[in-house]
Amino acid sequence: MFLRSLILRGFKTFADTTELEFPNDARITAIVGPNGCGKSNLMDATRWVLGEDNPRELRVAGLSNIIFAGTAARRAVSMAEVTMVFDNSAGKLPVSFSEIAIKRRTFREGESEFYINKNRCRLKDIKDLLLDTGLGEGTYSIITQGQVDAILSSKGDERRAVFEEAAGINKYKFRKVAAEKKLISAEQNILRINDLKIEVAENLITLEEQSRKAKEYLNVRDNVKELDIGLCKRLLANIVEKRSLLQADLEKIKETSQAKKEVEQKDLTELTTLKEKHQQLEREIDEIIVKLDHEKDQLRDLELDRRFAESEFKREERTLEEIGERDKSLREKVEEIKLLLLQEKEGIDLSQTPFATLLGEIVKQINQLAGFLSESIATLGQENSISLNLGHSIEKEEANKLKIEMLEDELIKIGQEKERLRFALQAQKSQLENLQTKNNEAQGKRLPLDLLSQKKQVKENLTKTINGLEEKIRSEDMVERQSISAEATVEIALAKIDSETTAIAERLYLEYNLNIEDLESQPYEISNVSKAKSEVEQGKRKLSELEPVNLLAIDEFEKAKERLAFIEAQLADLNAARGNLHSLITELNLRAEETFIQTMSQISKVFSETFASLFAGGEAKISLAQGSSALDAEIEISVRPSGRKWLPLPLLSGGERALSAIAILFSLLKIRPSPFCFLDEVDAALDDANIGRFANMLKTFSEHSQIIVITHNKRTMAVADNIYGVTMQDPGISQILSMELAKTAQ
Repeated sequence: MFLRSLILRGFKTFADTTELEFPNDARITAIVGPNGCGKSNLMDATRWVLGEDNPRELRVAGLSNIIFAGTAARRAVSMAEVTMVFDNSAGKLPVSFSEIAIKRRTFREGESEFYINKNRCRLKDIKDLLLDTGLGEGTYSIITQGQVDAILSSKGDERRAVFEEAAGINKYKFRKVAAEKKLISAEQNILRINDLKIEVAENLITLEEQSRKAKEYLNVRDNVKELDIGLCKRLLANIVEKRSLLQADLEKIKETSQAKKEVEQKDLTELTTLKEKHQQLEREIDEIIVKLDHEKDQLRDLELDRRFAESEFKREERTLEEIGERDKSLREKVEEIKLLLLQEKEGIDLSQTPFATLLGEIVKQINQLAGFLSESIATLGQENSISLNLGHSIEKEEANKLKIEMLEDELIKIGQEKERLRFALQAQKSQLENLQTKNNEAQGKRLPLDLLSQKKQVKENLTKTINGLEEKIRSEDMVERQSISAEATVEIALAKIDSETTAIAERLYLEYNLNIEDLESQPYEISNVSKAKSEVEQGKRKLSELEPVNLLAIDEFEKAKERLAFIEAQLADLNAARGNLHSLITELNLRAEETFIQTMSQISKVFSETFASLFAGGEAKISLAQGSSALDAEIEISVRPSGRKWLPLPLLSGGERALSAIAILFSLLKIRPSPFCFLDEVDAALDDANIGRFANMLKTFSEHSQIIVITHNKRTMAVADNIYGVTMQDPGISQILSMELAKTAQ
């Protein structure tokens, strides 16, 4: 097993991806460069990828500082990554790969990732993989100048890590620590299980009593259940029988009610028809009455018109008679005046005649007649004045002529008035005859009145029929109400039965989780109902007395018994495991102590030989302090340079101490070789003579391990097969230059 390559990216000053290859034939690799160029960062990267998390060992304030922080000309990166590739052809690492790559990556946010052959893993997995290989944090594979001085000047018990790693007892120690942790955990579990056992045992007593009570409760409840279910079956059977009878009665009542409803409906239809006829008769009677009233009014009007026409006719007749008399009288007067005029023309003086007095009377009467005519003419609308002065003069004659003309005109007007009155009288007579005819015809019409009498008789008969039919319907309604009442009574009884059935079904479901359909399949039967009811009541009282009951106690009691048995078995297993762990720890201590003593003896011998070769005849020994076991004793190192007495390491000079530490390091590498050894300027304190011895020692041990040394010494560089130069062409950024001296020499 050897290191093939080291790859860095973003680690400290190595901003870019940087790879250092370590060929198999280059056993010694020197890393050189000026101070501050980043040589030691390569060692820090190696330490970090192998699991180191202590910022002080990595020479940073915090783990985030290992990420390249940037420069004035270069931006910072967000991630640092280091990969180490090993050749595992010999199978030293316990994995079935000929090449193993260990990679560690961290981000500026603080998250870290670990990989073995590109498979993500834990840091513990990497540490377990490198266990007892000489690699890892705090081992002798990576030694700095400060660590050399710390090994030499520290207390004895603090030197143990290096020697225990060389002895290969770390696997025993880790197994012992794991066993001790398991033992502590087992002891704690034993204490908890003992407490739990006591608690479960105490609870078991309570659960046992509750379980007994619960079993008794369940027995009583099951008995009550059997009786109650039997009673329910019996009750339901009775209810079903009763329901069937009521259902039959209800069907019968419904059939009867339906028949009565049909008859009643028929009567109602007939009643509706009769009432419509009755209403039609009433409307017809009303129309006849209205018509008769109208005819009475017409007859009354005709009678009034007839009477008025008759009155007018009589008045016109009287007027005509009066006008006829006037006409006759006027004609007589006209004849008299004509006669008088004729007498006056003949010149007869009648004053001396014996008729003078008579004639005087006649003239006087004529004058009166003329006055009367004048009044008549005024009455007829003419303003004529007739003055008759009969005499024997011409004026009288003219006056008489004028009077005659006026009288003739008046006669003509009277004739016209008589003609008009005759025509009016004829018209009045015709109207009177017409009105008399109409009146006679109206009085002769008796048909509407007879029809009214017939309609009233029909209405009276129809009313009697309607009253009888309504009485029949009321009687049918009463019977129907009785049927409805009977039907309602049966339906109420059925509803009550259904309610009882529902109540029984709900109780069965709630108490026993049974449906009515499932009831028939139950085997429970009772013979005596009263006895069963009594036993159910007694059982329920018993259940009430037993309550409250923890029905879960039966299962809990069984589970508690099983748990107690399990706890006792676990306790026995834990006690056995504790004994086994004690035996394992004792065995691991024996093996580790035996291995450590054997290894320390070998180291002491090899150290003595190595020290003698470095110090030309000097002596050295490594021993364990007395009074303690080998695994706890301090490691004492004493040396005696040539010609001097035995001295502890702190009393040596700086160069002697460094050389002694190098002797210890090479002794460890000889006892348990590491795949590689990384040395950081451990030769800084050596003089030229000791540098030569150191260089020779490097060549000797490079046959078994790769040597990677950071140095400024030319003689050390001279023995290197491969040299890597570290430089900073750009400020703050490290770069690698390679020189393979082995190939150059060929």
